[in-house]
Amino acid sequence: MPVDKFAGTWRLLECYGKWTDGGVSYPYGKEPEGQLIYDGHGNFSGQIAGSGRPAFKSNNLLKGTEEEVRQAFEGYIAYYGTYEVDEASGRFTHHVKNSLFPNWIGDIQTRIFELEGDRLRLSTEPIKGAKADLTVTLLWERA
Repeated sequence: MPVDKFAGTWRLLECYGKWTDGGVSYPYGKEPEGQLIYDGHGNFSGQIAGSGRPAFKSNNLLKGTEEEVRQAFEGYIAYYGTYEVDEASGRFTHHVKNSLFPNWIGDIQTRIFELEGDRLRLSTEPIKGAKADLTVTLLWERA
């Protein structure tokens, strides 16, 4: 088995979305944190936490207000499963086993990648919107 040059732990540097109409968005704020782990045996785990997520006033995971739970959920994504890399096409395929977002469970998430030294850029295929299409890009650095 060849050495998996993507294996290891990656730290999120930036996450942004570019719209085909020229707009830019920051789905997890301008200073998100995240960790992406590829184990070199086909398994992955990824998490992104938005900047500025407020703590629950109750200090109890199960006792957040509707607004606290909404902000916590919308400001975080986590999923794991298995992955494949197709270097010829420059694509990662994540086979999602489970996710904070239930709609991704059993889904396949494909990302276009660029690897330059200790930096890995992953981008979505364009996501169709009502007025413009969106491409989300995440820049990771080897931890």
